[in-house]
Amino acid sequence: MIAETGLAKVIAAGGGLISCVALLAGVAGGAQRAALSARPDQFAVAVCAYTGGRAAPTASGGLDQARQLGLTSRQTANAKAIIDVAAELGLPGRAAVIGVATALQESELDESSVGDHGRAFGLMQQHPEYDWGSREQVTDPRYAARAFFSRLAKVEGWAGKPLTVVAQAVQRSAHPDAYARHEGRAGRIVTALTSTARTRDDVPKSVDDQADLRDIIEAAAALGVPLEVLVDEVAANLRGSDADRERAKEIVTAVARDLCNELSAADLAGPDLASTSARGLEVVRAALAMRGTPYSWGGGGPNGPSYGIGRGSRTKGFDCSGLTEYAWAKAGVRIGTTTYEQWRAGVRVPRAQIQPGDLLFYETNPSIPGPDHVGIAIDATRMVHAPFTGSTVRIDTWAGVPSRERQFAGAVRPS
Repeated sequence: MIAETGLAKVIAAGGGLISCVALLAGVAGGAQRAALSARPDQFAVAVCAYTGGRAAPTASGGLDQARQLGLTSRQTANAKAIIDVAAELGLPGRAAVIGVATALQESELDESSVGDHGRAFGLMQQHPEYDWGSREQVTDPRYAARAFFSRLAKVEGWAGKPLTVVAQAVQRSAHPDAYARHEGRAGRIVTALTSTARTRDDVPKSVDDQADLRDIIEAAAALGVPLEVLVDEVAANLRGSDADRERAKEIVTAVARDLCNELSAADLAGPDLASTSARGLEVVRAALAMRGTPYSWGGGGPNGPSYGIGRGSRTKGFDCSGLTEYAWAKAGVRIGTTTYEQWRAGVRVPRAQIQPGDLLFYETNPSIPGPDHVGIAIDATRMVHAPFTGSTVRIDTWAGVPSRERQFAGAVRPS
């Protein structure tokens, strides 16, 4: 179970970017969301209607284009991490191309790669002894990308120099000419994934507001609330002017676009999962099938969503450990009901070795010993979990998010 945060706090305070819509969604959205979550394709279509007329991704969408370029879902996630970090740092697209090309050469976009006789690690094959960071840090895709770009920015005139020259200035490789062979493919990958990425100015600045808006879009889609009504409510919580309404529409459609891409991907547990255990694959798919199911404190178990207890007594759904218990039960493994039981339900997994299906634990309340939140790893950067009252089962980024990094307690592979 997880302490009350985010949306509940915003509503209680009587303010926030999206409180009016949140109240509407919280009161009326639960049953409809539960019904739609049983029909994932229809749920995706409803959410995608909020992207400004954009249909659900098809074979020409960015994720599918990445697969056509020969990337697995894990490689795609790692490439996107590089692209996102470049954008967050305000670097031009050329930097992202250089970063992706470098990672293709050094590791084939595999954050678990180990080279140079066990001394180089991660996407960029960075050496801890050369002040790149610890092994745990450099095997984190976002950290590795940020470290790479911090050194790239110090290369004088880098933007006008050949890719292989810039990459070599940062990496100091024994094979300096090798980077050039990946430039064309890296450019196509960046183009494909940038088409699905949100810009830095298109989203709420508050992480809590972003998470809340994702929940509200899901609930509004289930309720059939028109896009214009949703935009009007968000604009009213800004200042209500025409400029604010346009800004509100940009915010809603940008966040909806990310949700649309996630919900519409036919196989979020992509082809790279074939190399992991069949059990882990089954766990991920079982959890993903519950997307959109309401959070219910004390709810859920091996048989699926259920009415919770206390503040969850009127909602049929899952809390965090109820979802993980259900998903692992579908794979034939009993892991216990609470986060505290599940923390002891298997073997601890080093961060660099986390695989799809592993349990990710967080300590969100320092006054209570032991982890109090749990999610399921999808890949190197994403997890599926049930966050808090007022939210739904959803996909979130677990790697590189400062608040989650501070709370991360460890990973467990049930046995």
